[in-house]
Amino acid sequence: MRQSPRKNSNPRLAVDAVISRYGGLSGNKAAFKASLTKSLPVCLWANTLRIAAKDLVEHLNSEGIQPDPIPWSDGAFRIPATNRPGRSWLYKAGLFHIQEEAALLSVKLLAPQSGELILDLCAAPGNKTAQIAIALNNCGSVIANDKYAGRLAPLHAAAARLGLVNVTTTAIDGVNYPLSSGPFDRILVDAPCSGEGIIRKGPGKHTEVPENFRNWLRGTQRALLRRAIFLCRPGGRIVYSTCTFAPEENEEIIDRALKESRDIRLIPPEKPIPGASPGITNWQGHNYSDELSKTVRLWPHKTDTGGFFAAVIEKTGNPIKLPPAKTSDVEIAGQRIIDNFIRYFGFPEHSFNNLHIFRSGRRLKLISNDHQRSELKCIRASGLTLTKDKAKIPKFSTEATLAFGHFATRNAIEIEANSRMDYLARKTLILLPKQIKNCGDNGYVIVRSSGIALGIGILKRHKDGGTLKSLFPKNWI
Repeated sequence: MRQSPRKNSNPRLAVDAVISRYGGLSGNKAAFKASLTKSLPVCLWANTLRIAAKDLVEHLNSEGIQPDPIPWSDGAFRIPATNRPGRSWLYKAGLFHIQEEAALLSVKLLAPQSGELILDLCAAPGNKTAQIAIALNNCGSVIANDKYAGRLAPLHAAAARLGLVNVTTTAIDGVNYPLSSGPFDRILVDAPCSGEGIIRKGPGKHTEVPENFRNWLRGTQRALLRRAIFLCRPGGRIVYSTCTFAPEENEEIIDRALKESRDIRLIPPEKPIPGASPGITNWQGHNYSDELSKTVRLWPHKTDTGGFFAAVIEKTGNPIKLPPAKTSDVEIAGQRIIDNFIRYFGFPEHSFNNLHIFRSGRRLKLISNDHQRSELKCIRASGLTLTKDKAKIPKFSTEATLAFGHFATRNAIEIEANSRMDYLARKTLILLPKQIKNCGDNGYVIVRSSGIALGIGILKRHKDGGTLKSLFPKNWI
């Protein structure tokens, strides 16, 4: 049996091959070709759980980065391709996330609403999952699934850095995702595709996508969308998206779904996307429903992004009211440890409101109290790590420190701007007496700079001040 290709494991096309196949569709063949050889601007968005977009701009400016707002995506910015924002202390502190601009479209069209149960059916590497979780203001329920468990690692890392407490990950073939896990209010199907739209990240040498690979993709895409339609509640919304130009993987998939399912309809974007084009209604002698003009295409020469396609599908019928969130599926534990952290760091009592504590292996974790987590055996992770369970002296985790460290009124130290990168590089810092005036004896302290939590460390006092041993995680450097 031929092994199924993984998402975007396709052969990369040469620019001339893309122009040959899609130049006529682009509307301006010369401009399209020129756009594919340009560097792709870097896009980032503010983690509004931690910082307002305007405040992030000020911090970026102080780092020598001049962001330009993306008009159709609140809190998102473009910066020149020469910048390397992933090296910034602001990134390591979880104040922003990096994501290709075109990919922002999926969640923009999904339009998550507070308290909803949302499924990201093909979630890896997890950027769109993070978008959804923050759009829900860290409440509600985001179930992020990928067929391959190993591909969820970047999502788990991003969720920790950004402080997400409303995400559960599962690893199962989305084509067979259990119907018992739904119904969902909204579902994102960011389907595996031939990836032709990401050519600006680096063109390949191939002149065409192998036909057997394209056929496998089309079958998988149809099956994933069909499953999503079953999993979505009446009145709910599905967004189908890809990062390819191929109509066979885009409009054709939607056209077939419209013919197969009487209980769905296409709806156009609620607000126009600057530079976006409508979907096509014919390709190589195949005619598609006129409804396909309600779908959205991003062309690199029109939007200065990668290539992208998205369709908004509404499940028709009368909306149903979902049952209230269940919490019996997690073990409520560790309130004593929470109380100890509140006393030790001087956290306000409300700091951990609306959160449940549960045990996962050797860790105590936090999760939104309205999170609905199914009983599926394929669950890989859930919530945010608070501390290791049964440690002799419990240590506040780095991810919990980034999320809650700004609340601390005791055992927290402020370091200067010129010491940030040393701390993040796990170097030992020399502290002045004034920096440790609100700290007790030797022990764990929260490390902040400009009031922003960076992580945890160990304070060792001496007569002239003290030293700080950085405990910033090695695998986060």
